This record gives sequence, C-alpha cells and structure tokens, in this order.
Amino acid sequence: MSKIVEIDAVTKIYGGSVLAVDDLSLAIEEGEFVTLLGPSGCGKTTLLRMLAGFESPDRGRIRLAGEDVTDRPPYRRDVNMVFQDYALFPHLSVAKNVAFGLERQRLDRAEIARRVGDALALVGLADKAERRPHELSGGQRQRVALARAIVRRPKVLLLDEPLSALDANLREAMQVELKHLHEKLGLTFVMVTHDQTEALVMSDRIVLMKDGRIAQVGAPAELYNNPATPYVASFIGTSNLLPARISAIADGRALIAFSGTRCHVPAPTGSAAGQNLMVGLRPEKLRLATATDMAGEGRQILDVTVEESLFHGNSVRLRCAAPGGDILLVDCQLTQSQVTIPAGGASVRLAFNEADLNVFGADDRT
Repeated sequence: MSKIVEIDAVTKIYGGSVLAVDDLSLAIEEGEFVTLLGPSGCGKTTLLRMLAGFESPDRGRIRLAGEDVTDRPPYRRDVNMVFQDYALFPHLSVAKNVAFGLERQRLDRAEIARRVGDALALVGLADKAERRPHELSGGQRQRVALARAIVRRPKVLLLDEPLSALDANLREAMQVELKHLHEKLGLTFVMVTHDQTEALVMSDRIVLMKDGRIAQVGAPAELYNNPATPYVASFIGTSNLLPARISAIADGRALIAFSGTRCHVPAPTGSAAGQNLMVGLRPEKLRLATATDMAGEGRQILDVTVEESLFHGNSVRLRCAAPGGDILLVDCQLTQSQVTIPAGGASVRLAFNEADLNVFGADDRT
C-alpha cells in the first residue's frame, strides 16, 4: 500500500499559548481505517480539522497523495467530512442533500442522478430518496450524511464523532455498518472518537493521543495487549495498575515484587535492582484459583479479600484487596462450571500468568 496521508511535524497553537497539537507526525496508508482516539482536549479534533483544511497548522506540512495541501482551502482538497451533527439541509430531500456537492461541481444531471442512486443504494436508503431529514431516524440521517460524503468519491473520508448522536443499541449496530461500508468502498477512513470500544471494533489502526501528541499507534490488539505506558493501559480497556519494585536482575530477567507476590518478567531497558516500576494486569487475565492451582513456572497465586461483587450480566466484577492495600479488579465469566461468586469479605485465591503482565519502566510517562 502507498501513503495517502502524511502529517509531518505539525503543530497548532491557539491564542498564542494553547498548544493543541505538538510536533505530531503520522502516515496513513491508502485504504486504512484509522481512528484518532483520546480524551477531550487531546488534539484529535484539531488534527482532523487540519486534514480537512478548516484549520491551518502553525508549523509542519500535510500531504495528500504526495501533494502538499497545507495551505489549500477545504474545497481544493480531495477529502470529505461527516460532521458530528450530520449538517443536513432540512428543507431538501434525501436525494437533494446527497446531490448538493455534485450540483455545485456542475456535473451532468444524468451523472448526478446515477451517482446519487448508487450512494443511497450503498447505504441502504434507495427507498428514502424523497424523504426529508425530519422523517428519518437518527441512524438513517447518519447514513444520508455518509452518502453525501462518499458520492463525491474523495481520496479520504473524515469522520468527526459520527455515531455520538445515536443511542447505545443503534450506535453498536452502526459501528458494524460503518466498518462494512469501509470494506465495500476501499476508501481511506480517518475517524475521531473518544469511545475506546468504537475504536477497537472499527479500526485497522488506533492513534491514541494525549496532550497534543501520539501516546501510541498500532492495531487495536497491539494497544490492548501491549500498551506502551500506563496511560495507554488505562485508556484502552481497564487495567489494574500496581506499583512494583525490582528485587534482582539476571540474564535479562527481573524478579519483581508487588501486591504480596513475586514474578519473573523481561527486564525493562535501563532498569536496575531496587528500582520502582509499575505493572498492569487486565481484570480478565485474573481468575479464581481452583483447589488444584499452584504457583509454578510462569504462573502465580495471589491471596486477596473480596470487598465488592458487581453483576455485569454474563460476568461479575470483583473488587479485591491484596496484601499491602492494593486493589485489584477481577472479571469472572458466568459459566455452568463457575456459578458461585464469592461475597464481600470472603478470602479467595487468584491465579494469573506472568506472561499477561505489562511492565512499565521508570521512564514511561503516565
């Protein structure tokens, strides 16, 4: 694949002092679905608006399909944006909304009709062409906005929180629809969201941002299973983040102590005996130990006290206190073989594998 978007050392400062995007570089391959993820104020929407041409960087360059578009206005960039509120014209029919951009290009009427029909068929709204936006559901209005964006056949489709106005059930269904649409079109999608589940479900790659910079970029499974910092571990999913200390190092392995147990893990770069670290352990990687479970090579047993039990439908989340006061969350799946969940105050044993630990070095930023 070839690079379709190249962002080179881009910086954006508002009002002379508010640093929104800080010396950020990113390359996006043609046909990728890339999600800019992060909390409010991390710079993700500013970055998307600079790609669209609605904001100009103070430093750095932006290239689209090899051409420098840094100083080009939005209408001279081969991109299109789907806005958070859809921005449909309420007085126009669905077909007229979709045709609006093509009419401004002064295309032949027959060509416009054909392309509008194709776009509406692609999003499953061919039978709604003469409806007005107020006659449609939220999900249908979102699909009209998508049809209007793709009908011009842009090189890159930009999506600004496209599902945020939908209720939870419809939002989940539209995540799948939008992913399928991306696969059908083969276009490059760049989406902004603060919803980690949305990013995990839909993306080829996630760009997790913090304070105007990239905290980590990679495939969803990579960010979930191998977070680079405690910040990534806590933002992507849920993780038990626990203070640890290195007891000894030998042959590239570190013996670390935390929460009343000791584990052998790969020694972080530059680490030394006596150094304080932090480890991460996903709640689903912990399980209630059985009578036959014993500590052994690569496996650990931890004695804890259950403080709280929260029913989550097909699972139960336990809040447990470990020796020294550390709190661990444990997700127990409710299966026929595991139907008894310990109540608050119960003493239980937890089992986990050393390989499931994420170890963060002393220099890793939170």
